[in-house]
Amino acid sequence: MTRSSGSARLFDRWSSTYDRRGLQLSTYRPVHDAVLARLQQLDPSVVVDLGCGTGQLTQRLVRTFPAATVIGIDVSDGMLAKAAARFGADGDGVDGLVRADAEQLPFAVSSVDVVVCTESFHWYPDQARALDELARVLRPGGRLLIASIAMMTGVGDRLLTRATAPGGSAVRAHPPHRLREMVARAGFEVTHQRRIPRLGLIAWPVLTDARRP
Repeated sequence: MTRSSGSARLFDRWSSTYDRRGLQLSTYRPVHDAVLARLQQLDPSVVVDLGCGTGQLTQRLVRTFPAATVIGIDVSDGMLAKAAARFGADGDGVDGLVRADAEQLPFAVSSVDVVVCTESFHWYPDQARALDELARVLRPGGRLLIASIAMMTGVGDRLLTRATAPGGSAVRAHPPHRLREMVARAGFEVTHQRRIPRLGLIAWPVLTDARRP
C-alpha cells in the first residue's frame, strides 16, 4: 500500500483494537502459523515482515530466527507505535520498525533472504509494482510468502473491489490462479499455494510460497 492511500489512515484507526485476543486467535494466528511452518529448516540472515501491523508475527519471527536481522515494515504510524510498544525500549530482538511503502522498500538490490507479507497484499493499489520491488530486494534463492484474501472467482474479486472502493481503500482479492500468475510474472517460481482455514464468512486467505530463481 502507498503512503497516500486511505489504507494508512484506516489502519491508524484500526491499530487501537487490532490486538484483541479473539481477533488475533481466530483471524491472524492461523495465517501466521501457516507462514512459519513453511519457513522451517531455513537459516536466513535478513527477514522482512512487510505490512507488519502491531508486530505479532514480527515477534514470532525474531524468536524463530534469533540470529537473523528481522525488520518490520508498515505504512501506518498507529500500527508501528503499537509494534514499538510490544518490543519495548530495548527492541527485544527486533532490528527495526520502519514506515515505508511496499512499492519503495528501503533495501538494496538482492539484500533480503525472506519476505513475509500477511493480510496486507490485498490492500496494495499497485500489486504488480509491489511484486517487482520484492523481486528487486530478494536475493537469488530468496523466499517470498504472501498470505492474502483470495476470492473464489474473478467476478467475486471485482465485486469486492467495487464494494470497498468508496471508502478509499479498495480490496483486490484475486483468485488463487490469478495471484499465482502475478507472482510468476514478477519473476518468481511459485513452489506452493493453498487455502488457510479460519473462522469468518469471507473467502479463506491463500498462502503463496515463491522463490526468486
